[in-house]
Amino acid sequence: MIRRAAFVALVLMGCGSRTGLREPRLDASVDAADIPETIDAPEAIDVPDVVDVVDVFDAPDVVDAFDAPDVVDVVDVVDVPDVPDVRDVPDVADVCVPVRDSCAPFEFCGNGLDDDCNGRSDDTCTCTPGAVQPCFDGPPGRRNIGACQDGTQRCLAAGRWTECEGGISPQPDVCNGQDNACTGCPAETGCPILCPGPNDPRVPDGHPFGEYPLRGGLFFGGRATSWRWTIRGGPCDELVAMSSFTLTSPTQRDAVFRPSLSGDYTVTLTVVDADGRTLSCTFVVHIAGPGLRVELCWDRSSDVDVDLYLHRPGSRASWWPSVGAAQPTQDACSWANCEAVIRGDTGGMPTPRANWGYLNSPLSECQDGPHGMEWRALGFCGNPRLDIDNNLSKAMGTPENINIDRPRDGETFRVMAHNFTGTLTHPLVNIYCDGRLYGTYGAAPDLVGGFAATGGFARGAMWRAVDVTTRVNAAGETRCELNEVHPPGMTSGYDVTIDNVRF
Repeated sequence: MIRRAAFVALVLMGCGSRTGLREPRLDASVDAADIPETIDAPEAIDVPDVVDVVDVFDAPDVVDAFDAPDVVDVVDVVDVPDVPDVRDVPDVADVCVPVRDSCAPFEFCGNGLDDDCNGRSDDTCTCTPGAVQPCFDGPPGRRNIGACQDGTQRCLAAGRWTECEGGISPQPDVCNGQDNACTGCPAETGCPILCPGPNDPRVPDGHPFGEYPLRGGLFFGGRATSWRWTIRGGPCDELVAMSSFTLTSPTQRDAVFRPSLSGDYTVTLTVVDADGRTLSCTFVVHIAGPGLRVELCWDRSSDVDVDLYLHRPGSRASWWPSVGAAQPTQDACSWANCEAVIRGDTGGMPTPRANWGYLNSPLSECQDGPHGMEWRALGFCGNPRLDIDNNLSKAMGTPENINIDRPRDGETFRVMAHNFTGTLTHPLVNIYCDGRLYGTYGAAPDLVGGFAATGGFARGAMWRAVDVTTRVNAAGETRCELNEVHPPGMTSGYDVTIDNVRF
């Protein structure tokens, strides 16, 4: 409204000073139109530079700042999982925490441990005479730690366990690269000799009759002025005149040990180094034959002939057809029908080889035994099989053994010993299943008495020792259940008869 009034006033002023209407109107219109100089603000509206703020808002560069891949690259900083190297510091000045001894106020029976830490495992426990179990006389928490390994203990006729024999118990630490005290924290480090402990790959299991190499360089790599190997065997080695093993080159860096029986052998290596120090390692070598393995030894094995028999499962037939008969029955595996060369004779014809329905075993199970050449000629190993017959002319002084490499589950076999010579002697029977000792019968102080009488075929003393039931799982592993045989109607004592061939 104000602008309109001003415009009218201007028009009226123009009318008063000029005579012609045409030109003044044109001039006025030009002046009025000229106002665009003031109103024109197209420059302001253009504001492209302001609109150009889009460049500012566009801020793609800011996006670059947000993109911040380099900041995201901080992941490398977060990637601190490499800190495990810091955690792995156990190797650095290992602050070792010893295992707990885990001593208890009393014994837990059946585990072969010295739970109450009085120096005797299962010493307050009852047991089945003849049974054998793994045992460890150190504090329970140290079992299978460091150098420590189980021994075995046997149940006496009185129903109590013997002391733990064999194995390795805790000892004062010496410089041999091993945790001898079995605490989990070796006290001696940087030793020139590195002794093996349980499950050491340098000490694999062996096989009966196989050569077992003893390589001193695996344990001591320095210069030595002397080497010495010694070996301690199992129950029969404490009884027989001849060892159940041979040891070749015992004073050399490398020796060869050849066992004839299953079980654990304790090996000791003694080295004197260039500085005159005596260094020593003691470890256990486990020898394992497959399936069921029955061993017989006796205290006069160099001048008294005793024979081992194993009865067919599922039969209670007599061992011999009659007293004085020349041949045992086919229900008994013995010298007559189970060796590589059959020596039995029935009516002028060779006795048939014992055949109890098992497949023959591969040659690897018997070709290194005393009759390996004969088995190789046959091309197989019998099953059952008598590997050693000590008849005073061959294998003199050594234990006898019968094997069934692949028994069936749930079969029960009876073991019998016959005194062929007749002179008083004390037999001992060991039962191994898959290389583990399950039972020992006739060992001191529970000697077999009355095992003497005029001998010969089917005459003299016969000792029925133990019934063995095999338990075979789906993987073919054999475990055993043992029941000592007592005289009929009795629950104790040895079943020994004279001139009696009954089952």
